[in-house]
Order: sequence, then C-alpha cells, then structure tokens
Amino acid sequence: MKVKVMYYDKRYNEKPDVWETIKIQGYTSKNDGIYHTPLLVSTEIEIEELAKGLSKGATFKPAYLSGSKNNSWVSQQIFALDFDHNAEIEQELNKCRVLGIMPCFGYTSFSHSQSENHFRLVFCTDEVITDIDTRNKLQATLISVFSNSDDKTKDPTRLFYGGRNLIYDGYENRINAESIIEKHCTSYSAKPAQNAHYNNCYQNCDESENIEAIKTLDVARMKDLLKRYTDKEDNLYISVPIQLKSEKEMHDYINSIDLEEYLGIYGNVCCILPDHEDHTPSAHVYITSDKTQVYKCFGCNHSYTIVSITEKLARVGYHKAIDFIKKVYNIELVQSDWVMEQKKLMIDSANYLDSDDFKITFPELSKLIRTRKHHIKAMLLHFSQYINDDMKENGKPFFYASYETLMDVCGIKGNRNTLSQSIVLFALLNMITKLQIEDIPEKELNKAREIAAQYHLKKLTGFYSFEEYGTMLFEESEDIAKTLKENNITLKGLSREYIIRTFSPALADKVYPQYKNENRKGNSIKSDEHTLDITECLFYLLDKKGYATEKEIVYMLGNKYSYDQTEVQIKKSLQEIMLSYGLVRVKASKANKQKYGITDDEISYQSNIICRDII
Repeated sequence: MKVKVMYYDKRYNEKPDVWETIKIQGYTSKNDGIYHTPLLVSTEIEIEELAKGLSKGATFKPAYLSGSKNNSWVSQQIFALDFDHNAEIEQELNKCRVLGIMPCFGYTSFSHSQSENHFRLVFCTDEVITDIDTRNKLQATLISVFSNSDDKTKDPTRLFYGGRNLIYDGYENRINAESIIEKHCTSYSAKPAQNAHYNNCYQNCDESENIEAIKTLDVARMKDLLKRYTDKEDNLYISVPIQLKSEKEMHDYINSIDLEEYLGIYGNVCCILPDHEDHTPSAHVYITSDKTQVYKCFGCNHSYTIVSITEKLARVGYHKAIDFIKKVYNIELVQSDWVMEQKKLMIDSANYLDSDDFKITFPELSKLIRTRKHHIKAMLLHFSQYINDDMKENGKPFFYASYETLMDVCGIKGNRNTLSQSIVLFALLNMITKLQIEDIPEKELNKAREIAAQYHLKKLTGFYSFEEYGTMLFEESEDIAKTLKENNITLKGLSREYIIRTFSPALADKVYPQYKNENRKGNSIKSDEHTLDITECLFYLLDKKGYATEKEIVYMLGNKYSYDQTEVQIKKSLQEIMLSYGLVRVKASKANKQKYGITDDEISYQSNIICRDII
C-alpha cells in the first residue's frame, strides 16, 4: 500500500544541522530574494520503503502538503510520535498492544542509546484524512494516550528526521481515527484566531496576545492564554510545580519549552522584534540538536532563545526575564543545603585564585598558572551549575564533560592540546581531581562507555571533582610548582613519564588515571636506554670539567638521537637523575662558580649548569 507524504531520500548519518534543515524545507535567499525549492517533495511511497528509508537517515513530513507553510496542509494518513526522555521502547510497544493502537513501524533516532531510548512510532490510518480538525484531534489524542511522547508533534507540518535502526515492523497495521478519538479524546480545543496555528500564517505578529502579555510581563494573562490554547486537559505544566534540582537542569528545561506556543506564532511569520519592520514572513522557530528552541529571523539575522526573546520584547534584563518564565510555567529550583554549600565553595574557589591571599601565600603556584587561570575558573563556574544530590560520591559532587564541552567552556578554539595541557597541569597541582574508574558510579560509567563506543573513542568522557581551594590544599602544590620551575619544565613536557620520574608513580596515576593499567611501570625500554645515555654523558662532563649543560648533552648524543628527542627526554628524566646521584642544577653566577669550583670563565652567568651537590 502506498501513502502520500513529504519525503527526502538523502540518507544522513547524523541529524542534519540548521542550515541543512532550512534547505530541506525550502527558503528565500537573503542576498537575491530568490526562493529555493524545498528538497522535501510530495511522494507516494510504500510503507515498507518509507520505514527502511527513515531507519537509514531519510527525512519526512507525515502530511501531504501543497506548499511549505501551515495553510498548505491537504491530507494525511501517516501519524508519527516522538519519544525522548522517560520512555522505553518495549514499554511503549506493550502499551500499543494493550490499547490495540499498533504502529506500522518504529525506528530509533540519531541520539538513541541503550541507557536513554530516543525513538519514533509511526501509525497509518485506514482511510486518508482530509479534514484538518479530525487530523488535529487524532494527533492530540495519540499524544495524550502516549503521554511519554513529545507534544510538539501536534504541528501538522512537523518535520521528522530519520534515524539508525528499525525497532518494529507491522506494515499492515492500521488505526481508525474515529474510534480512537471517540474512545480516548477527553478534551480538545482548536488553536487561537480561527485555528490560526494550522490554517493561517501570521502576517503581523504583534497581533499575538501572547506577545502583548510578554511585553508587559503579565504572568496571570500568559498562564490563561497557555491554558486556553493547550491541547492537554490537565495543563500540568502550568498547574503543578516543575521541581528541578540544578541550575543546568532548569536552564535545559526552560530552553526546551515550546517556543511557538509561548510566543503564539506558528510556522513562517513576520519578524516580531520591535526594531524590525518586516513585511514578508522571514522568521520561524527551530530546535537545535540539544533540544534548545530558537527564534530565528533571516531578515534581520538575529536568533533568540526563550529567555533572550523575552528580554528583547519586555525590554528587561536576564534575571527578570527568566523569573517571568519560571512563574508562568510554575518552575521551581529545589536545592538542598548541601547543594547550596557546594555551589558556594566552588564559586569561592574561583574567586580565591584572584585574591591577595593566594598570590602572597603561594607565589610560585600563582605565577605558574597565570596564563591558564581563566581555564580553571571557567570550569569551576560551569560545573557549579550542575551540582545536585544525585551526582555525589563520598560526600562530594562529581561531574563529567567531553573535551568539546570543556573547550567551549574555556574559550579554546580548535587546539585540543591546549585543553589537555591545562587539565594535566591542574590535576598535578591538586586544582582538579580526575576520578579513578573504580570511583565512578556504575550508572554514570555505563553512560560514558556508551558514548565512547558510539564515537569510537579510546578513552572515556572525563569525570572530575574539586576540593575546596585554600592553604591546606595548596601547600603541596606550591612545592610541585617550585620543582617545575627548577626543572624549567614546559607544559608540553608534563608527560606521565616525567611525573613518574620526577615525583612518583602514584602521582602519575592520579594525573593520568585512565593510563595506569595500560603501562604499570610507565617507562619504556627505549626511554630507559635514552635516560642511561643521558646519565653517562652527564657524568663524563662532570668528571672532565665539574659541570654540564643540557645543550652539551644534546649535542653529544646527536649521532644517536635527534636533538628534539634528547631535549624531551632530558625534561622527563633530569629530576630523577639528579635525585638519584646527588646533583643540583643552578645558575652559573659568580658565587655558584666559586661554590662548585667552576673555573670556566666563558660560560654565561645566566646559563643553567648541573653540578655535584656540596653537602
């Protein structure tokens, strides 16, 4: 059996980005005003072929449309539900069997994982529906019955991305719209302005009552408008408090609110911004890959989240805007005393790094991190938003983040080595703790393993925790900073081998926890041989003239190793050699020459020389 849908058969391996989505749906070029035909076209297709295409990354709209706008809906026989959070595939399929509302197929979306199921169920009616009100009632009823599904699928021109795998096939299954509506539809109301959501495109969005309520920050009026227009009977998102445990969770929830419903605009509209006089529909709402809803106007080239568009319309600051949204949707940030205390400790730690106490008490540590201090402060402030009672281990909060996330947090563009060097430095100096594998809760560890497997990563996503910054924590860190300064070590030289040779294997395991089981000793045979060669050269020079320089050793070994290889190996091994053989490295000042019996007048007083220690 063939059905009519809007379909684009390109097989994507991941969710199309915003620009690709715009091309799929069609757009008018800002530069030349030319309308570019959508890649998504009307197609008569076998249900089985549709299922196989979507499960391999194709894109579709379940409705048959005569154009690209909301008033172009013609008919529909395919209905789709989107399941993200709090839904499990088998649980929803069992519900289908119990209710006798069976899909014709289902597939996983691009973001699906074993720990968090993301999938779609697709239904086929026994007759083609040509009445928009019947279509809307059926979609609203299906959403109501399958309460774990996303209510944003109520839009008749909704675009559905493809995914990776089929999870169910029953291509002959059909549902009857009339019987489902009669049995399960307890409440339904059309959208405002003569069903404007579906039949009209607002040409002047200032007419939206919602926008007027937002401009005056009228909470009561806004709640009334949302209650009046919602398809849900219970209005839980308004009448029952939404209690969230962390600031990040709260911001994620707010950013996922249906922005079209909030603004009272649907599809392509004239720009609603007060300083843009727009006479042709050039704006719409789209959803990013992390579920953030964004208002975008191509006419004035501005983009806004729900918070920033509220700021713009009401002409208020961030705090008042977010407070308005919280009151409208009854959102509460519920944090325990422990969460509040830990959050304060992290913010205080970030501020401590700028204090005179820190600079005076730990001068070498303060100088060492000077060019990287903004990285650790950014991490502390970022992670402080994630603290909640569920992310706690041994009484302390812990966090996880990918390198990509932390690069964005720290403002690092492109070079992953910059972030890697910073994290190694901070871990060595006790400013950040990398959690050992055995200390990561099993649930979170399994999520990290799934992410690593999905993206073919050799190492897991990083898990971190922080101690309270202060004198008790940083006394050892100051000693480490002094050693690094004495060794003239650079961040490039902070390898695991250097830390083993200079400090201890235990400290190396702390800084590189995911490597400790791969190379228990930490030093390769080749590295040990190179270190032995450096030691022999060093003592040849000491016996010959009483001192040695690193440059001399590099040149002496030039026939066996490259200069760069020996310079790097000296950084790794010198501290271990000096401690093992009672050597020191000092400036070739007049006093030191006299102390160590150096008679060479040609050596510069600024040079670093290695000598036998005088006890």
